[in-house]
Amino acid sequence: MDYAIKTAGTITVSALLDAAGASAEGIKAVWLSYPTATFVPAKDFGAELEVVEGTEMLRIYDETSCMCDALCNVIGELRMATECTCTFGHEGGYQLHTILSDGCNKKGKPSDIALIRDLAPVMEKQAICGEGQAMGRVAMQALDLFGAEIEPHFTKKSCPTGGCAAFQTYHVLVSKCTGCGKCLKACADDAILGKPRFVHVIVQKNCVQCDKCRQVCPEKAIVRAGAKKPKTPPKPIPVRKK
Repeated sequence: MDYAIKTAGTITVSALLDAAGASAEGIKAVWLSYPTATFVPAKDFGAELEVVEGTEMLRIYDETSCMCDALCNVIGELRMATECTCTFGHEGGYQLHTILSDGCNKKGKPSDIALIRDLAPVMEKQAICGEGQAMGRVAMQALDLFGAEIEPHFTKKSCPTGGCAAFQTYHVLVSKCTGCGKCLKACADDAILGKPRFVHVIVQKNCVQCDKCRQVCPEKAIVRAGAKKPKTPPKPIPVRKK
């Protein structure tokens, strides 16, 4: 969620959250938009920082937010904000955004982390535009602060928080499914097993996450899950009597 910032100068994130009417409970980090352009983890909410004049927005991330996805979005926004065409700002920003986007979409490679760590410091020093410099600085900062969340996207093809859509999975809840078969008819990829009065089961390797099954389920028995998955049977079982 984004909040407008109406101040500049030395202040704490806690004070900014209070001014915005937002609670710090459950928040693991915030992002202060360009030109301040910095991530602040929860442990530093009470520390003073300099909010640069022109900073317009504070964005909060809770425990379900993926910081790899957060960094990807931030880099994308900074790229779009600059009109500079310098090599390190323009091309470097494109490379950073592409690498992070790949990571968030199960296409990342272990070597990508080293590539970011090589590219980002050079961007911070050599980019002509302020946005290009910020992209390099912020990429390094995010890896240092949230490496435990970001790196598995590339080294293990996993999203620790389950926040990235590509890593989310669909499941049929045993407690709600009535075996009506509407999801079976909606699925064009043979990703659902079931028959009347049997709890249906989604075959994960066939699921393309089109969301059609969840949309047509009249019992709201189909859910999209992140890191925490519901327990479901490996094959259809009789519907529980209610």
